Amino acid sequence: MPGRPGGLRPAAIVIHISEGTLASADAWFSNDAAKVSAHYCVGRSGEVHQYVSEEDTAYHAGTPVNPTWRLLRPRVNPNFYTIGIEHEGRAQDQWPDPQYATSAELVAEIARRWSIPIDADHIVMHREIRGNKTCPGYIFSRKKLLSLIPPAVPAESGKTVMVITQANLRADQPNRSSGIRAVLNQGT
Repeated sequence: MPGRPGGLRPAAIVIHISEGTLASADAWFSNDAAKVSAHYCVGRSGEVHQYVSEEDTAYHAGTPVNPTWRLLRPRVNPNFYTIGIEHEGRAQDQWPDPQYATSAELVAEIARRWSIPIDADHIVMHREIRGNKTCPGYIFSRKKLLSLIPPAVPAESGKTVMVITQANLRADQPNRSSGIRAVLNQGT
């Protein structure tokens, strides 16, 4: 659906498993009779397909059934204020590292564009909205996905900081013996 009703904007990201291949997701989401959609699908190799613009409503979350998501808005369709990301594979499949890495990068980009906090309240598993689903499966680790997203580097109020050369973000103390948590690319 073009746009989002009532001036709503994305406030959370819903993680799904496609229960099939990237090609089958492509076919399903291009079939008008299916009456479902998602904004993105991340392949097992890290390939990303986009089906719906982030500014538009995708029908991925469905009607809440025994929800456990604490930020669910009463009497508001969750599709109107979420972005849906499908992932190639089945609920019982282990996610390969390229899929986790690409999904983390995509989640970080979306969160930055829409000022969505990166935490378990805002990066939601589909089953937290529809309790009768197992999606995205019990092998998927939200904790692992979130750990792959580098923390936002706070800037001084009203100022923008740009990395002028590649920089390593360290896990602990700022010295070379601390583990690298993320690499910040030039120009970000």
